[in-house]
Amino acid sequence: MIGIQIYTVRALTQTVTEAEKAMRELMDMGYECIQLAGGIDNIAKDAEAAKECGIKVIGILTNPETCEENLDRVIEIAKELGACDVGISGHAKTLAETEELAKKANIFAKAVVKAGLTFSYHNHSHEFVRLENGKTVMENLLSLFDKGTVSLMPDTYWLQHGGIDVRDFIEKYGERVKILHLKDMKRTEEGVIFAEVGEGNLNMEGIIDAAKSKGINSFIVEQDTCDGSPLESAKISINYLKGLLK
Repeated sequence: MIGIQIYTVRALTQTVTEAEKAMRELMDMGYECIQLAGGIDNIAKDAEAAKECGIKVIGILTNPETCEENLDRVIEIAKELGACDVGISGHAKTLAETEELAKKANIFAKAVVKAGLTFSYHNHSHEFVRLENGKTVMENLLSLFDKGTVSLMPDTYWLQHGGIDVRDFIEKYGERVKILHLKDMKRTEEGVIFAEVGEGNLNMEGIIDAAKSKGINSFIVEQDTCDGSPLESAKISINYLKGLLK
């Protein structure tokens, strides 16, 4: 299943009407589902638009603060939409913060799984900074997460940005992955930037082969920033993936 993180087109989804229009265009391109993102107000707005246009919602990606304040509502929206996953990303930068984040994630996950959904943790690159105990934030999180309830939602760009071999990570932890974020990386003279899937330097064919070998079949395109129209970037990405996954 090829989907897209709605954050990619966030500039075009400021109202329910705008969001519905953007979602219809994504459906016309061939995207089979979307993943919602943000705080509770943004999630509710995009959920309304998704229901209006009938696009499938695979999951909701939010943050610990939203889960602390509105987890019941997030779960309710996810179930109303037929979504299968609720996820968070975190910002832990110290061992103490890592332990606190893992503790919260385990609590959130227990409630989400009890409701019949999966719960996933989405990485960026700061999770691969080494802490005072010699382990990275991610290594510490993985040792503290409840393996029975906390799944993983890796992001290909951020793994590479953190110095991690993407395929190796998938091979090691693929059994715990429900959703894989596909995000490409392009090198410029100024540094690395986000790119449409297939337009950057990541070995997307190898990454997808590794994912499929682990039974991963939910691929979510995400591009944090685009040089031009985010809808045009979304189209480039899905056209590449259609050819790769057919």
